[in-house]
Amino acid sequence: MVLGVVAVAVLAVGTHRSSHPTMQAETLHIAGLVRCPVCQGESAAQSSAPASVQIRDQIGEELAAGEHQSQIVSGIVAAYGPGILEKPEASGVGVVVWVLPVVAVVVAVAGLMLAFARWRPHQVAPVSEADRALVDRALREDPSGGDSGGSGDG
Repeated sequence: MVLGVVAVAVLAVGTHRSSHPTMQAETLHIAGLVRCPVCQGESAAQSSAPASVQIRDQIGEELAAGEHQSQIVSGIVAAYGPGILEKPEASGVGVVVWVLPVVAVVVAVAGLMLAFARWRPHQVAPVSEADRALVDRALREDPSGGDSGGSGDG
């Protein structure tokens, strides 16, 4: 029981994040929101390219000057254009980037549901006694015309 209490206490202390991140952590967080302007597939926080280092330095200077994250990101977007953002803005043309995948999934699911509904077997009409008699008569008749054993089956 004591071990359980200690484990919970350690987890609580370990998962508790400081409400005031360091300047370096905040700089990297903001740099992670923008792309490296010269790299393919890396954020400014991940890249070691000179352009990314310059962006991180600029972010650090602006944080030290007391600017907020939104102001810093807006300045970077003004300098490099909206394509610099890792996640497109959810306004204007950026809405298409967020909405289009959702619409595509909804249309695909609806199409699959329609296809499965069409593939489902339809109700089969009940077999009448006349149908059963016809099948029994056909099975009793010798299809080879009376030649028993000459069909080559065995």
